[in-house]
Amino acid sequence: MCGIIFYHSELNRCNCEKFSRALLSLKHRGPDNDGLWFSESKNLAIGHTRLEINGSSDASQPMHSSDGSIVIAVNGEIYNNRTDIEKQGITFTTESDSEFLLHQFMLKGPAGLAELDGEFAFVVHDKKAGCSYLGRDRFGIKPLFYSFSNGQLLAASEIKALLEYGVEAKWNKNYLSGTEYFIHDALETFVEGVYAIPPGHILKVSNRGVECLPYITKSPLNPSLFEAQPISFSSACTEFEDLLFNAIDKRLIKKCSNHTYLSSGIDSSAVTAMAARLSGSIHSYSIGFENQIFDESKLASQFAREIGVTHETITVTDQILADNFCSAVVHSEMPIPNINVAAKFHLSKVLSQAGHKTVLTGEGADESLLGYGFFRQDLTQSYVDVEKFPSSWQPHLLQVQNKLGLMPTQAVHATPNGLLLTSLRNNEHLIRSSFASFSKFERTVTEHPIELSQKLHYQSVFQTYNLGALADRTEMAHGIEGRPPFLDNKLVEFVHSLPLSYKFDGQVDKRLLRQVAGKFMPQNYTQIEKKAFISAPASLKSRGPLASLFQTQFLDLNYLPDFYNKDKVRSLYLQALTISPDKQASLDPVFMHLSSLMVLQERFGLTL
Repeated sequence: MCGIIFYHSELNRCNCEKFSRALLSLKHRGPDNDGLWFSESKNLAIGHTRLEINGSSDASQPMHSSDGSIVIAVNGEIYNNRTDIEKQGITFTTESDSEFLLHQFMLKGPAGLAELDGEFAFVVHDKKAGCSYLGRDRFGIKPLFYSFSNGQLLAASEIKALLEYGVEAKWNKNYLSGTEYFIHDALETFVEGVYAIPPGHILKVSNRGVECLPYITKSPLNPSLFEAQPISFSSACTEFEDLLFNAIDKRLIKKCSNHTYLSSGIDSSAVTAMAARLSGSIHSYSIGFENQIFDESKLASQFAREIGVTHETITVTDQILADNFCSAVVHSEMPIPNINVAAKFHLSKVLSQAGHKTVLTGEGADESLLGYGFFRQDLTQSYVDVEKFPSSWQPHLLQVQNKLGLMPTQAVHATPNGLLLTSLRNNEHLIRSSFASFSKFERTVTEHPIELSQKLHYQSVFQTYNLGALADRTEMAHGIEGRPPFLDNKLVEFVHSLPLSYKFDGQVDKRLLRQVAGKFMPQNYTQIEKKAFISAPASLKSRGPLASLFQTQFLDLNYLPDFYNKDKVRSLYLQALTISPDKQASLDPVFMHLSSLMVLQERFGLTL
């Protein structure tokens, strides 16, 4: 994985000094090398920081075509086979997977982007056509943000690079409103005027302006687009197994040791067990929490022993969480509901210090295979009557229902904390959160309710929190490239085409995966229910390093955005310190959210 930055303006030359500083702010994403390219007029620039995995120094970027007409920079991995391109007489000059994009674009232009296989974000500049193209993979595994104002477009892998160049650090009030309810449009960011490029889309940049265009016809973030196919459960298991094996195999580093993140859940366990069949050297890692209620490490360690892989538990103490929290939030670039991001941040640091660069992860299985508890409730005990909820909940839930035609469990469960956060605002900002801000969300009469719930999750929490804070951002903070086999193009397309009962039959979730995994791991581990990766509540500790961290924040409130009222927040915090631990646990996401905003405010100096 790497970091990329791009500048284009028909009116102004790029400030080379600022551009170089902005690139430096992405050095953690690519600590091995960096490169800059400026057009002759200096009205266009591309920067790249490289995490060297495939190819030596001759594969440094920005990368140029042999005739100099194409310039590219890529963040991520592209798994396409080179054979088809080589058959057309083209010789690859590096071992870098990024070179595939260079030749693919030369041969097929933007039309060839739909054939890309992997997790990536990219910039392509075509000198002959006078156009640049910026895009992301179809799931949004890799980030790419942009700002376009006054005829100037600036894009980068992380928002901090845009701010470093000079994009105005101003709070996005729509974002602040939406994130209170946890489920918000993933295209919005905390900075006004800065947006995420939609997954499976490109920004086409030329002297005619900027266009946002899809480069695929069926987005995997919309399961209803994939027609059901007639197939027996037995045959589906066979094909799923083949596809998952292939997805894991292409993500392994050949002739080297490979690494996996391992919890006690079926997703990471299946990936680890199947990877062990493909690689002679698998080293798995687990996070161990001091609070046994939230700790999965003992079961994960036992599982690793039984399947014969080397395993290491990284114990995360309260001191480690406190030491890493602020840095984890800065890298996540979003408010977070649980201090688990600090644990993940620390884990990636440990892998980096051990000299590792890649790790297989389990992201994506719960989304397509309906593994989350809120999906199961949507299917078995869905919420249908707004009037059964407290009157204070009803305006927000009516917005949800009017937008979606239903009330997904995930949205319902986030409502009380969202309303509490809303009540803490300053008077001039006391407006209800608008659920209508989802710019790309549409529903059709043919969609099954669970497909709507999936689509809502895919276009919100999955993009921002799951793939962002808990994956790319905390991993790449230390130059660790996470590779999620469950987000393989062909695998997800296949799963989306299967009957609902193959994923959830009314009692067993992830039915298909559990059936297949039984061939590669002890049967008792295939039946373990999902346990959410969360840490114990942290914001209301009475003593210790976490208490020192959060009490300092909430008693001073020096960096609380003016969106919120300091007296209201301080009063709630002091009151919460005196209540029972179970009630404190329910308030922890509220205070973690506010604490995150204070960290972002202190780091980036945002105005309202």
